[in-house]
Amino acid sequence: MNWSAFKIYLALTLVSLFYGINYSILKIVVPEYIGPYGFIVFRVIIASAIFWFIHSFNREKINWKEDGWTLALCALTGVAVNQLLFYKGISLTSAVNGSIIMTLTPVLVLIWASLLIGEKITRTKVFGVILGLIGAVIILYQPDALLTTGDWRGDILVLINGASYACYLVLVKPLMKKYKPMTVVTWVFTIAIVFVIPVGFSQAAAVDFSALPPKVWWSMGYAILIVTVVVYFLNAWTLVKVNSSVVGAFIYLQPIFATMTAILFFGEVFLFKHLLAAAFVFIGVYLVTKKQSTQKS
Repeated sequence: MNWSAFKIYLALTLVSLFYGINYSILKIVVPEYIGPYGFIVFRVIIASAIFWFIHSFNREKINWKEDGWTLALCALTGVAVNQLLFYKGISLTSAVNGSIIMTLTPVLVLIWASLLIGEKITRTKVFGVILGLIGAVIILYQPDALLTTGDWRGDILVLINGASYACYLVLVKPLMKKYKPMTVVTWVFTIAIVFVIPVGFSQAAAVDFSALPPKVWWSMGYAILIVTVVVYFLNAWTLVKVNSSVVGAFIYLQPIFATMTAILFFGEVFLFKHLLAAAFVFIGVYLVTKKQSTQKS
């Protein structure tokens, strides 16, 4: 593996690590202190302001006639629908159901990539995606938890969320060939404000900031600065270098890192299934990424 490929895979691994940790971090904030929709309003607005500050040092003009609608679709699928439906869906269904459904995202990326931009689906990629899915299901499978039935409405919302984010990963890639990653991400989040404010304004307005303890401020800072600003930029940067399906495949690492976080900081026990699941996931990701994945497509 050359240095360029190493940097790309390191960035994608960090994205999964940050997301994996975020599952535990968000429990501190939502919904006890801030409603999920209200939190998303703060997350999108503050992240947009940060992106604009960074973008101001090297501004780049957008061809709105050619790319305006694509940017709007990216804002809708990659930020608004993705984040709003995920939180609402998880509130309705069981955590097990939602987590397993989210692992379908790489499969959905392959389908969208084939339909929208004609990305070639090879047997190796398909096999790698299947192995990753098996690993994710192994680590998320909890017989006792499965006794609690999730609400089918929540399951559908989580599935639509995964399909929406998968669509975003495909739609945004051509924009990365025309503009700098920071330019694209800045405008995607700015446009997304229009979509999320009508949904989450009432919850955002109801927050009593004076009553928030320090742990909530730290958790919000992590979710906004790391999981939003850093993660979306890293995803955008890697999409310049690799296929959408490769970026999607790294989602399988999230359950691994989420479990590691729970074991190290929340007292959960390490089991043989964790090792077995990790083997499936890493082999699956390797198969998806190994062939010409560092080439632009």
